[in-house]
Amino acid sequence: MTLQSSTRTPDRQPRLTGDDWIEAALELLVSDGVDAVQITVLARNLGVTRGSFYWHFDSREALLDALLAEWRARNTGVMVEAIAETRTLDDGILALFAVWTDHTRFDPQLDQAIRDWARYADDLRKTVQAEDDARVAAISDFFKRHGYAPTEAFIRARVIYFTQLSYYALNVQEPMADRISYLAAYFLSFTGREIDAEAAARQSAKFLEGDAQK
Repeated sequence: MTLQSSTRTPDRQPRLTGDDWIEAALELLVSDGVDAVQITVLARNLGVTRGSFYWHFDSREALLDALLAEWRARNTGVMVEAIAETRTLDDGILALFAVWTDHTRFDPQLDQAIRDWARYADDLRKTVQAEDDARVAAISDFFKRHGYAPTEAFIRARVIYFTQLSYYALNVQEPMADRISYLAAYFLSFTGREIDAEAAARQSAKFLEGDAQK
């Protein structure tokens, strides 16, 4: 009798990138907190072995560092870019409003997850403080470019930024139409100036269009 040799084809695992691991880790961080971000859990969720992780990261700590870098890029970077690209006070403040209402650009859940993590990590608490300072400084510089004295610019930057953080922390829920109805009043409160009616109308239309597409 002739024995036929058989060869086993090894199971093929999904070909993942480092970004795939980061995205999966971000989802866990937001949903369950930093303690849930474990290599074994991530590997199981992604349908691969733990060994696949080490093609992209040396350790769990390296992955956590990558999560912080992604948070900075998404949330601080998008704010800085928004106000850097505008010419007028109205356009800059409206650009900030647009970033904060578009959660595909600024991710408030990720921001809150990082802050929850920082409550139990002294080093990270300092990192979060530095990021908050950088965001406030960017908004303050924007106000100074539009004629505000340094101290007033700094305080107005704090007021607008801390107000938005509180909005997220309190999980305020209100229809977009209601938020738009407060647009001129918010602008006056944050800047001490009346908003340009045409700029407000253009941005309001964009807000409503984006809300309708959700």
